[in-house]
This record gives sequence, structure tokens and C-alpha cells, in this order.
Amino acid sequence: MMTEAFLHYLWKHRLFDFMNLKTTAGESLQIIFPGYHNTDAGPDFRQAIVRIGAMKWAGDVEIHIRSSDWYRHHHQADEKYLSVALHVVYEHDCEVERKDGEYFPTLELKDYIPLEMFTQYQHLVSSPLQLPCFSYLTDMELIHFRSLMSSMVMERMLRKQEDVLRMLGECGGDWKETLFRLLAAGFGFKTNVPAFELLAKSLPLKVLAKHADSEAQTAALIFGQAGMLERAEVDDYYDSLKYEYEYLRYKYQLVPIGEHHWNLLRLRPPNFPCVRLAQFAALMHASPDLMAFFLNSSSVSSLKRVFSVNANPYWETHYHFGKSTILKHSAILGDMAINLLIINTVIPFLFAHHRFFGNENLLEQTLALLEELPFENNKRTRDYAHTPFPRQNAMDSQALLELSQYYCSPKRCLECAIGERIVRNIRSDSS
Repeated sequence: MMTEAFLHYLWKHRLFDFMNLKTTAGESLQIIFPGYHNTDAGPDFRQAIVRIGAMKWAGDVEIHIRSSDWYRHHHQADEKYLSVALHVVYEHDCEVERKDGEYFPTLELKDYIPLEMFTQYQHLVSSPLQLPCFSYLTDMELIHFRSLMSSMVMERMLRKQEDVLRMLGECGGDWKETLFRLLAAGFGFKTNVPAFELLAKSLPLKVLAKHADSEAQTAALIFGQAGMLERAEVDDYYDSLKYEYEYLRYKYQLVPIGEHHWNLLRLRPPNFPCVRLAQFAALMHASPDLMAFFLNSSSVSSLKRVFSVNANPYWETHYHFGKSTILKHSAILGDMAINLLIINTVIPFLFAHHRFFGNENLLEQTLALLEELPFENNKRTRDYAHTPFPRQNAMDSQALLELSQYYCSPKRCLECAIGERIVRNIRSDSS
């Protein structure tokens, strides 16, 4: 089945017999410039230049499966389409009129498209496999994988940069507050990200920083704002935190979030909310100026040290307030958790900060940190386990996560360099 995405791809790269084109009215057609691909509202390609007969036209190009889609999409009532100079369709099933009553020049592509190219495309997008291109990958050289993965890493970092800058805007341009909120979200480890985000918004860093020299007050503010100190007496440690929090809550007019925001389902005990909150409190107490530390760190080992802080000894025998465990356990962040915080929070923050301030020389150093971290083994990256894609370090896993989430899963094969090679039937041994 023909798709507009495939027609866009053909038009953008002129991958059809465009030397002897004619409009549906029989006029000769020359594509001088196909235009800029428009992903926003309006015509599909802007500022194209075409020659129809003896007349050169500068305008937009709209692409449809059938000519009648023009009316089906109600373009006749949309002023954004008044600038269309050429209507490109797979099948011409009706004439389309301009407002002045004249017909749009129309190009029907059906007889110009290479059949084998469309067959390759259909094979990819209709495949039930997670990786439709799997059977083609052995024909590719390592340089093609490396090139694609480099672009995927950069694309991922730029997308995460937008998230950082969006948070920066919410924080009024305060980079330290931005880092605090991002770190809090990182400690949510997917399941409790929303709750940690609410907590960080409810507790300004400036308030927490005033009490960072006190372990008890730091923990009281974090547990209190998390809604964890609203019960009656539980045990001595709980009561001491509640006592500290009641004073600080009144002093700063703080409003805690509800305890119901925290999720316990399908979590292993080391990931329980109270444990993560205790570790987050320990980090904020041990390193109140994390931003300065991160900006001056040049290795993963130094970053790992700052996260390797012990929570209060209470959490070595507890996963919840008031419920002690039979066996003692570690209350320190595990190595895998630390790696995820560095990969998903620290490196994107540093990348965004360096680009914002024009420190281009530090970007390569920041990205190089990914090469010091181990490959992430998760459901998405395991899909590439038996492929030639490199799987050596976190740089590779970040590339594959981007590729999986934004290209392979939604079947955006035409926007992937490897998918494009397959559709064009370009083999690595012919390059």
C-alpha cells in the first residue's frame, strides 16, 4: 500500500525518473529544486522551483496518494495552500481547482516510481519483526553502523538538551535549581519520576541549601515534602525527622505532596521510595554544590564517587519507616543506578550547559564520558544483540535506544541511513 511518507521520500531525493516528466495535462515538467521539507502545518515542501512548459514557477508542493485527498483534507478552505504551485500525487483520480477556477498543475508519479524500490519499502514497513532490516544487515560494513550510531547519539543529546532547557525556563534561568530538579527526577528511576518531580517543585533548592550542613534537616525536608511524615509516632528516627520538619514547614510555609503519589508496585526493595529518598537526601547533604562539582569533573570515576554516599544507617535495616528487616542490607546506591544517573541526568545536563554557553570544546569531553560507562542491557538494546551493531559501551547503547524508540519501533525506515540504503538497494560492497 502506497504511503505519503514514501512519496515524500521519493520527491525529496528525486528517486524516480524525473528526466522526462509531464503533468496530467500533458505539459513538460522540470524539477529545478524540490523545496524544503515542511514538517509543520501547511504544504509538504516549501519554496520549490519547477518549470511547467515554458513558465518557471516558485512556490510550494503538496503531496497526496490521490488527487481527491486535496478535498478530503479540506485544503481548498485553507489559505496556507494558496501558494501551492504543483500538486504531486501517486494516482490522479480527479481535477483540483484553484480559487480562481483554474486547475492545479498535477504530477502523477505512479508510472515513474521504480517498482523494486517500493517493494523493498513495503517489505520493511509491513514486517512484524522489531527489526525489519535484520536480514539485510550482514551486507553492511561497520562504517555504516558507526556513522548511523554517531548521528543517533548526537540526536539523542540534542533532544535531551531541549528537555534541560525547558526545565531551565521553568526554573527562571537558574541552572542550579534545574540540576536539582533533574537529579530528583533521575532518582525516580522511571517508576517514581512523576513523584520525585513534584517533590523537587515543592521544595526550592535555596531552602534545602540553607540546611544542607545538617543531615537531619536535609532528610526532614525531603521526606516531609514527599508526604512521608504525616503519620503519628512511628519510631525514634521517624519522630525526630517529623519534629525537624514541622518547624521547617512552618518557617518556609511549605506544602508537601501526597504520599499517594509514590508507587511501590513491581519494585524490588532497594528501589522502594523511602530508600531512594534517603539516598537523595544523603547526596544533597554530602554535596550541596553539585553543579560546580559536575562542571569540574572530567572522568566517570570522579562522578561515581560523588554518588557513592551512604544513607542514614537506619536504612540498612529498613525499607519503610517503622518496619525493620531481619537482615542488614546496603543503603548505598548500586553501581547500575549510579551509571544510569550519570548517563541520563549528568551527561545531558553538562551537554546542554556547554552548548548554551558556547563551550564547544567541552562537548567532546562530555560525550566521551559515555565511552567510559558500560553498555546498557535492557529490553530495547537486547533487540540488537544478534546484529552487527557495536555494543561496547554506553555510547553504543544510547545510540541504539534512540534508534529503537524513534526509528525502528515507529517504522521510520526511510529516515534511517541503513533503511534508506536498503530501500535504494545500495549494497555496501558497491559503495
